[in-house]
Amino acid sequence: MQKSLVKNAIYKITLNFFNLIVPVIIGAYVYQTLGTTAIGRVKTGETIFNYFFIFAAFGIYQYGLREVSRIKTDKQKVNQLFTSLFTLSLLTNFVTLFAYLAVSYFGYGTKALFPVLMVYATNFLLNIFFVEWVNEAYEDYGFITIKTVIVKIIYVILLLTFVKSADNYLIFIGLLALSTGLNNIISFIYVKRRVKLDFSNIQFAPHLKPLLLVVIFSNGNVLYTQLDRFMLGEFVSEKSVSYYTMAQQIATMINALMLSIIQVTIPRLSYLIGEENDQQYLDLLKKIAKVYSALLFPAAIGLYVIADIAVILYGKAEYIPAGPVLSIFALYMITIGFESILSNQVIYIKKKENILVRMIFICGIANLALNSLCLYFGVLDAKTAILTTAAANLLLIACEYIYIRKYLKIPFRLFSWTNLKYLVFSLPFIPVSWAIRSVFSGTLLLFILIVVACGLLYLLLLITTKDEIVTLFTSKVKGKFLKK
Repeated sequence: MQKSLVKNAIYKITLNFFNLIVPVIIGAYVYQTLGTTAIGRVKTGETIFNYFFIFAAFGIYQYGLREVSRIKTDKQKVNQLFTSLFTLSLLTNFVTLFAYLAVSYFGYGTKALFPVLMVYATNFLLNIFFVEWVNEAYEDYGFITIKTVIVKIIYVILLLTFVKSADNYLIFIGLLALSTGLNNIISFIYVKRRVKLDFSNIQFAPHLKPLLLVVIFSNGNVLYTQLDRFMLGEFVSEKSVSYYTMAQQIATMINALMLSIIQVTIPRLSYLIGEENDQQYLDLLKKIAKVYSALLFPAAIGLYVIADIAVILYGKAEYIPAGPVLSIFALYMITIGFESILSNQVIYIKKKENILVRMIFICGIANLALNSLCLYFGVLDAKTAILTTAAANLLLIACEYIYIRKYLKIPFRLFSWTNLKYLVFSLPFIPVSWAIRSVFSGTLLLFILIVVACGLLYLLLLITTKDEIVTLFTSKVKGKFLKK
């Protein structure tokens, strides 16, 4: 029985919100308790660990999610695929662990960072039990959300109980590993109720090439925002990195909630492709693009008009220069959303990740070239860095859209009035914000008034035009009440 996409979207948004808000709330406590030296040591160890973890994970989450979604009605095939990917995960985690231990011992064996790296090493063993992709393929987002929220609450309680001073930084890393491991093990036990190990047709070779491609394209951000931060740190200043990072964190928190809609529908779209039901796939794809546009445009334009206020509320007055950077990040959010639909819900689901990887790297190199030009002419800063990344992303969107329409022959019109009208509905936020600012003052008051006024205006426009999104939502609510 297929799960409700609306319920799953609500569960996924709740989960992403919780995963974002807990680090934000608890982060202040951790930073103040551990202090700059201990935090610096923890983050340095985390950076080294993350480079190795890319190869330990080996893209199995994204690949497994897509492939199980396609064949989930065939229990034997699911069991055989799960066995192959689980066994492969064992190998990649153990091989990477040995390489990580060798580098840690010979590179940092006599340094204070070594114990930190050893605690992080436990994550490779715990990652063996990471099989959440099976639950997502079966669209079991209710279980995922409830389990993750409970584990996070336990983590916060233990953190507040045992991390009391800068000397407790190893306990802090250990608790992070414990929460991740507990999450993984509970999911593994839950999955084993549905999926069994079947070694009768274990295969590695057919999966290696697509997995390698997934590793590459899922880490393509090295040529985008990560490249921006590296070049700002190397050639401009640490302050410019802080402005860029501050804006990126705020935009990422909001964007992650928007992307929940895309993430939660990948299993269903993969299933429809696997069943060769092209019309249902196209109908669902169009509906997803419409709902996503209805949320993305007001969120992005809304963030654009309150960017200067948001950086002060999130940080301090010293972060005021990050306001213009956040304004550009707000517009960049729109390109991320559209690109995610084209890449994740069309090209990747159609098993054309080899083409996707080429596009990502070509446009990533374009971003590098644009950043280099800005550096050459002495105009590289946090604002121009994200502008070049947005330009590279627009180029990527153009390449993907042409490929989908011309070569995949999918009659999907992303830039139709059906989707873009929500941008038109959101543009009045700009004069409304200006009018409120001309009458009122005060950071928090302006934030509340602008958000409420823009939200009500957008809702009024949807109701007045009898938009399909409002009709869909009200019918769902009425259905619930009628059942009761």
